[in-house]
Amino acid sequence: MPSPVRPLPALAELTPPPGSPHRGAPPRVPGSVRRTSHLNVTWPDGFGSPMHLHAGARDLVTGRDRQATVVDSAQLRVTIDSTRTLRSVTSVPPRKALDGLIGQSGGRGYRARLRELVPEDVATGSPLHFLLDDMPGATLVAPIAWRLWPREQEKLTEFAASTAASRVEAMREVCSGWRADGAPLERMAQGGGLEQNLVPAHPLEQPDDPLAWHRMPAPSGDSAMFRRRRRVDVVAPEPGTPHGLLTVDSMFRDSMWSPQGVETVVHEYGVHATVDPATMRLVGLRADPRVLPFETCPSAADNVDLLLGEPMRTLRARVIRLVVGTDGCTHLNDALRALAEVPVLVDHLVTTGRID
Repeated sequence: MPSPVRPLPALAELTPPPGSPHRGAPPRVPGSVRRTSHLNVTWPDGFGSPMHLHAGARDLVTGRDRQATVVDSAQLRVTIDSTRTLRSVTSVPPRKALDGLIGQSGGRGYRARLRELVPEDVATGSPLHFLLDDMPGATLVAPIAWRLWPREQEKLTEFAASTAASRVEAMREVCSGWRADGAPLERMAQGGGLEQNLVPAHPLEQPDDPLAWHRMPAPSGDSAMFRRRRRVDVVAPEPGTPHGLLTVDSMFRDSMWSPQGVETVVHEYGVHATVDPATMRLVGLRADPRVLPFETCPSAADNVDLLLGEPMRTLRARVIRLVVGTDGCTHLNDALRALAEVPVLVDHLVTTGRID
C-alpha cells in the first residue's frame, strides 16, 4: 500500500477551517459542457432505519451558438440498511445487472463489483456510473444529517459513544483531517463532541439560468436529509487558439437540512484544472477548500499537484494511488476522481458538432 509522501504542516501553523460556500453557478459559456449530479439520502422510518437514496445526473452541452442540449442523463434509487448492505437498486436507464449488488456491501469491494456488473457504463463514464461511483462516499457521510434533528439526539449520542473506539481506529491517518496528532481525533478518542465547522448554505441555483442545474426533489420535511451535489464544467479553447487548453471548473457540496428546512454545508470544495486537448493530460490543478469540518483538513489541497501530468481517464484509479492517507482528503479525492470523465464530456462537444 502506498504511503503519504508529503510532511504535514505543524499544528501551530493551522488556521481555522474555511467557511465560504459557493453562491450560484458560473454562467454557461459557448463551447462548453456541464455535468451536474445529486444524491439525496433520507430515512423515512427514522434514525437507524434503512437509507433511501434518490439520485440524478445530467450532461448539458452549450454550443458555440449558445443553444443548450441535454445529451445524457441518469437516475438511481437505492435502499441501504444500517449495515450498509444494499437491499434494492433501480436505475434509468435500466441495468438488470445491478441486481448483483443486492445483498452486497455498499462499502468494501463495491466499486470492484461495479466494474464486473456494468463494465460498459464504467468504461464510457456514463452519468449512471457517475452516480453509482459516488454512492459509497455519500452514504458513509449521510447520517451526520441527524445532528440537526433534536428528537434524535439521544439515539445519536448513544450510537457515537458505543462506536467511538472503532471509529478512532478506522479514521486514524485516513486523511489530513484525521491526522494522528490532531485535535479532531483526540476529541473523538476522549468521547467528546467533534466541534465540526458547519456553515449556512448559499443557494447554488442560478435564477437567470433555469438550466444551470438539473431538477432535484426538495426535502420532504418528515426526515433528515443529506445531499451531495457535483458540477463539472468543461470549456473548449476558443477557435483558432494555438495550443489552447481545456478549462475545467468543478465543485461539490455535502449538505443537510434541519426540520425547519434550513440547509447547512458540511463539506465543500472547488476544483479548477487545465487539460491539454491533444494528450488529455492534466497540466494545471488547484483545489479551493470552501467549507471543511476541522482546521486539520485544508492542508490536503496543497498536494493536488501530485496528479499533474496524469491522463484524465485514469484519475479514478490514480488519485487513490498518488494522493494517499494524510496527503489527501477523502472528499477532495472523490472530487478529483470525478474529473476522470472530462474526456467523455469533451466527446459530447465533438460528437454533437457543437465545437469545431
